This record gives sequence, structure tokens and C-alpha cells, in this order.
Amino acid sequence: MARIYGGPTELGFQREVVYASPRMIAEFELDRNGIAKIAVSGPVRAMVHSAVVGRAMVHAIQISPRGETLEYVSSWRAVDTYTVIAGMRRAACKLLNTSGHAAAVEWGRGGNQRVLGRTLAWLNGTSPIGLAQAAATAKRSAAFNPKLHPRGARGRFVVSASTLRKRAQRAAQIRNGS
Repeated sequence: MARIYGGPTELGFQREVVYASPRMIAEFELDRNGIAKIAVSGPVRAMVHSAVVGRAMVHAIQISPRGETLEYVSSWRAVDTYTVIAGMRRAACKLLNTSGHAAAVEWGRGGNQRVLGRTLAWLNGTSPIGLAQAAATAKRSAAFNPKLHPRGARGRFVVSASTLRKRAQRAAQIRNGS
């Protein structure tokens, strides 16, 4: 039996067999250094930046309140940065409004518009992961019918009429002292 890669490894506990046949075994070994380089690489940074500019910024501009000067609408910027998730540095991009009254529009005084919060909710609702979660939730809620549940509509066991009769007879016997 031949192994595609059988050399020494530093991460022996993270090597797993991904394909096995009578003549060959293929193993996968997680290379954290390689993944870390990819997570901050130029193409990934460009992809994250284009997602923020192409989707988030467009939606934020569409739902932004408009005044006479359009200062708030024209102050949206995409700022490339990095973030740490699960101990690994990754490319990130922040959507930022640089107008002087951005905080007032977002959190109060100007009507509590929550433009960034609503943009984030819209992104989560239109992403493939968000759509899959919404579909699963809808399927669960549609599949549950409390009338058909063995514990009944209120979550208690539904007792049959014969059991209720037996309980009433037993309670009457106890009251009568027999």
C-alpha cells in the first residue's frame, strides 16, 4: 500500500485520512502557518474589501437619512484592517461613517436610525449561511404542531378519558376511607 505523503510531521495529531483504497492512502495535514498566510494575503483582503464596498456600503447608503447637504450619505468609507478570530489574524474591512453626527444618527439624538446595525442585519439575512439558518428555523416552526405533540398543546402529557375515570374513582375511594 502506497502513501501519498508519509514524511515527518510536527502536527501528527492533526493528520487525517481523506481517501483510502487497497493501493493508496491519502492524508491531509493542517498547516496553520499556510492558512495564516492565506488569511491575510492580498487576494483575501481584496475580496473582503470588495464585499464591503459592493454590498454593505451600497445598502448603508440606500438606507441612510438624507439632509439638505447629504454630508452623512457621502461620508461612508471602507477601511482595511485586521482582526483576530480563534487566535488567528485575518483580513477585515470596516464600514465607517466619518461625518460629525454619525454617532447621533446611529445611537440617538438624531432619531436612532441604526444604519450600521440594520446593514449588518441585512447582510446576515442575505448571506448563504443566514438564508440557510432562516430556512431551517422556518422548517422547524412549520413542522411543530402542538396539537399533535404527545405532551399536548401546553407541554403536558395528555391523559386519556379512562385514566381520568380511574383517578376519579381512586380519589373517591380515598375520601370515603376505603
